[in-house]
Amino acid sequence: MAEVDSDAAAQPMPTTIAQETVPGRVCHVDGDYLAYYASGSDNTTAGAARHIAKNKIETFATMSGSMKARVHLTSGGSTKGERFLIATIKPYQGHRDKGKRPKNWPVLREYLELDPYLPYERKLWSDREADDGLAFESHKVYRPTESVVIATKDKDMRMLPGVHIDWADYTLTHVPKGAYEVIGPYNGLVYGTKWFWLQMLQGDSADFIPGLEKYEGKDIGEVTAAQLLAGTTCNEEAMEVVSSAYYGTYNKQWADRLVEQAGLLWLRTNFDAPINDMLRVVPPCKAVLAAINRLARRVREQREALNNIIAQAAALEDDTAAG
Repeated sequence: MAEVDSDAAAQPMPTTIAQETVPGRVCHVDGDYLAYYASGSDNTTAGAARHIAKNKIETFATMSGSMKARVHLTSGGSTKGERFLIATIKPYQGHRDKGKRPKNWPVLREYLELDPYLPYERKLWSDREADDGLAFESHKVYRPTESVVIATKDKDMRMLPGVHIDWADYTLTHVPKGAYEVIGPYNGLVYGTKWFWLQMLQGDSADFIPGLEKYEGKDIGEVTAAQLLAGTTCNEEAMEVVSSAYYGTYNKQWADRLVEQAGLLWLRTNFDAPINDMLRVVPPCKAVLAAINRLARRVREQREALNNIIAQAAALEDDTAAG
């Protein structure tokens, strides 16, 4: 297990009162979600949408005691950590309709990505998603409860260590590095790596990730997932419960199915965002390690084949243009 902050108990209680600035603290903002949130309705002007976005970033930084803010965005051509290739049970984000984006979404994306007058840092990720970018930031520091603030409404990031600031009321929840379970003192939600294990059972409907879906003939939702993991205190205990449930559903294929879902759900913390980064939280065993190797090999082969197709298409286009 990862080291837990020794001074976690001394962390201040969440509050909606603006915090005193903490030296070195950075507020990491989920720009992907912000672009949707700040777009408003079809009646919202582009100028108003930009003002909403800038004000939200500024408020997050002020209310969390951060010295500066950094906006994370998934680039248009991002591989998204190869999740589209990892998924076989259901297509990753397969239910999303890009045609339903808000009217001001393109304006805000351009503003957040390119506007030279936006007084905040921005990071555009091409080899992962913005979620993984925040994961990288939260894990690379020694004590994220001192230096990392996570500003998002995306529930996936509740597995990350750091100071989580509520999107609406700006209350703060401190999640120490290595924490298995932290209950939000104001919202009652589960934070820490237990949230990852809950998702391994109940899935993530926002990204079309099924999780286990059914166990012993019954649908697995939030209530059943919580019941199955009730009483667990660490990743090792959670793995026993989850692997048993996967085995009971998939038999000999349990490890491959478990690793696939973990590859979709776990937010990558390493610099190069490898698939095996899940081993930071998934206790290794012979079956799991073999399944990770099979998954990594399959994704690598698919990526190579896809790159070859793209290269051939580009060469054909060049030949056609040349006449």
